[in-house]
Amino acid sequence: MKSCKILRYGAVCGLAALAAVGCSVDDAETIRVRELTAAEHELFVPASGGTAQIQLYSNGRVRVEALNDIGGWASVDRSEFDGDRMVSVTFTENDSFRRMAKLRFVLDGGTRADTVCIKQYGVVPSLECPAPYKAIRGSVETFTQFEIDTNVPLGDFAVTTTYVGATGDWIRSVQPEQGMLVVDTKPNPGDDVCKAVVNLSYVDGWEETFSVNLYITQADKDDEFGREVSFADVRALATAEGTAVDEDILIEGIVVSDFHSKNMEANPSVSYDKVDVTVNDCTAYLESPDGRYGFRLRFDTPGDNVLARGTRLSLSLSGTVLTREENPERYTISSLVGENMVESVAGEAIPVKQRRISELTDDDVYTFVSLENTEFLFKEGSYANVYENYSLSSEVNASQTGNNNRMDGWASLLMDDAGNSIYAPVNMLCLWRRSGQGVPQGTGTTHGIVVHNELPRYGNVGRYQIRVLDESGFGMEWAGESAYTEFAEWDGNPHKYSFGTYAKFNSRYAYNRLESITPSDDISSGKTVPNAELFCENHVETTAAEAWPIAGTGNYNNPEVGSLGTSLTCKAYFVKAGVKGWYRWEGNEVAGYNGLRLEFSTASISGSHMLLGFSFAAGTISANTSKTYPAHWCVEYSVDGGQSYTLCPSAATGADYVHMRSLPWWDASLAGNRYNTCSSAGIGLTDHLFRLPAEVFGRERVAVRIRPYDKVMTVLPLVWNGDTETAEISAATTYDNQLRWGIITLRYR
Repeated sequence: MKSCKILRYGAVCGLAALAAVGCSVDDAETIRVRELTAAEHELFVPASGGTAQIQLYSNGRVRVEALNDIGGWASVDRSEFDGDRMVSVTFTENDSFRRMAKLRFVLDGGTRADTVCIKQYGVVPSLECPAPYKAIRGSVETFTQFEIDTNVPLGDFAVTTTYVGATGDWIRSVQPEQGMLVVDTKPNPGDDVCKAVVNLSYVDGWEETFSVNLYITQADKDDEFGREVSFADVRALATAEGTAVDEDILIEGIVVSDFHSKNMEANPSVSYDKVDVTVNDCTAYLESPDGRYGFRLRFDTPGDNVLARGTRLSLSLSGTVLTREENPERYTISSLVGENMVESVAGEAIPVKQRRISELTDDDVYTFVSLENTEFLFKEGSYANVYENYSLSSEVNASQTGNNNRMDGWASLLMDDAGNSIYAPVNMLCLWRRSGQGVPQGTGTTHGIVVHNELPRYGNVGRYQIRVLDESGFGMEWAGESAYTEFAEWDGNPHKYSFGTYAKFNSRYAYNRLESITPSDDISSGKTVPNAELFCENHVETTAAEAWPIAGTGNYNNPEVGSLGTSLTCKAYFVKAGVKGWYRWEGNEVAGYNGLRLEFSTASISGSHMLLGFSFAAGTISANTSKTYPAHWCVEYSVDGGQSYTLCPSAATGADYVHMRSLPWWDASLAGNRYNTCSSAGIGLTDHLFRLPAEVFGRERVAVRIRPYDKVMTVLPLVWNGDTETAEISAATTYDNQLRWGIITLRYR
């Protein structure tokens, strides 16, 4: 390596003096700057053994020192060397815990040093306590046992004890005995309940710490812990403003959530490019022993929430806040810390609550429920059909890193054989949500916690939703059949909205720029008259010269891991037209609405009800195409050939209309304004279901329309969390828009 020349302070002359004596910079005395660096500071070796190569760069003599005991399992090929060198460190096979050789390279006896860690894979330490909360008597000395699930010898753990409150020094010892951790405690001579936290910690060979807290609550001298109350009593104490509890009251219930699950609560966006994922990890659910009521538990930190499903828990409410919320009525216990947990017993059976979707009430919120005879409305794709480039980064989408961590949580729509439906939200950090195998195709029971979530990126998701703990919560038959008969469907298969192909079967379906008619997917060379036809009533051309009012585009229901979510096998129904064309005008005033019109005959079929399902979104993953479109859409049906229509409410929400959301878009500057990914931009198409009554059967001509509900339009907000539904359509508008219907389906039973 080249040495560097520097001027020593004593040899520097003023410019005049240098000139007088003929001194120059090249004649100045030089010294070498000592250099030492490693190309990499962390390397990995497999458990089977192997050699790590460390590239060192130096301009002096280097000594190699081991900073930890590497025994006979690691060896360095040289202890000293000069200049640049490749140093080899060889590891034997490791059938035990992970280990690390920590080496320091020292230059010229200490002028400089650099440290490199070579980590060898092995057994990863595990540590968990299934029942970390114990309540003990105060009147006598006690020996309390904790079962510890670990692959580390108990004697290798460091133990520290912290007392909560003024009373301390009442734990005599903490010792491992026969696979248990035994805590010996003195009697409590006072009138106060005592609390302590025993921490077990283990630092493994990679210098990572594994720890667990054990909580002990000791009764007072009379063996009293406080006043035990019922779930109903606690509900009565709660207020909308929040009631702070300042007395020792306790409740007992069964934990129906699991702190391991990443699907316990909606994680909110806290800025345009950040999601607070700790909200999920701070949330648990406690159900009354009879299964009637439930509470949402909100811990201060994720580390305090170690509640596993099936734990019978005694909970102290001292210091907590009780909050009641309306529509639906629901209750939260917040400001919880680990010390509020008095006693826990693992392995408790969860009360069985069988329900139909229509039978859910506010009392079921935050309880564990089994919903009977459910199935996925759309069985294509995964549990969360989203454009992965904008969702939270994980192993599911590790290769898609362009705009990640903007958004969390999406929902699939479930339905039952009565035509009722409910949304099932799934968070993006649930790695099972896109596993490659899709979703169950048949019917069955969905098991989960009934919640009420606000999902602004999705729109109105109804009074109740159901959150499964993991994939097993969807208990439908994998290869089963739907409870419904498919009547007509538009999903682009098998002809992908190809008018040329349609025209070969029936000239009625030849391309027409403004009057194109799209047959349902059952058309073929042997069936030239389809079960239904779809008309686009928007006849306002766009400013793009070659824009089609009806075309095919990519959908997002691809179950494959690593996919952006786009699917070539299932195409979206694509409408590019003028915004103004979705409305009927009399002068400058809106006099009616245009939409997508489905026409069909039911003269030869009968049933109790028919379902219309569809998924849709606006835009093309661009702020420019997402800024203006009709915000509210509804469904109406006619049994007299379109002479009169009846509004049909959403089967999931009961509302007269549903919200349209744009596809995701990155930050953009439009007309001099900066727009960041807003809080109501979606990450996929939203699912919707409408139940048509029995009167639609036995009719020669039935018409169903999907159309704007009112004049409300979206406008991009200047702040990321601003309201988008703040405008109305104007006769002067010249905007184009691009709307996508992923699937449109008619089914009956």
